[in-house]
Amino acid sequence: MIIKVEPADFFMYTVVLIANLENPDPEDQDIRDYLDANELEPKYRNTGDFEGRRSESMQFGGCYLGKHTGEINLIQQRYIEEEIVAHEIKRHMGESDRPVEFPVEKLDGVVAELLENFHTDDAFKQMDDGKYQVALDGDAVREAARRLLAG
Repeated sequence: MIIKVEPADFFMYTVVLIANLENPDPEDQDIRDYLDANELEPKYRNTGDFEGRRSESMQFGGCYLGKHTGEINLIQQRYIEEEIVAHEIKRHMGESDRPVEFPVEKLDGVVAELLENFHTDDAFKQMDDGKYQVALDGDAVREAARRLLAG
């Protein structure tokens, strides 16, 4: 889901949530569920073309959405972190003298199980410039994957 913040009237802003209807992002449903659970209704809802894709846009007043923007951001952040950690898990499984290989049809399930163990705060290390990078122990990832393969 794309989140756009746009200026509105004097000292006001508009938040627009844009969901790709053709190829939804994994977090879209969680964000929709959050909006429903908190009874947050968009001021305007529209379906149309956004950057060449059939999309739905939901427009909210910034004050109305207020503190909820932080929660929506955390939902997105969790999914982005999972994508990054999953990428690193796959990379570590293939890197070494003895890579861990799974049948293609089982790979997504294995990565999902490994994510449960490796998607933690310890998976990220802060760099000197204040940015973060994934810092997984490749040997630990491969060992955990081998246990899944054996089990």
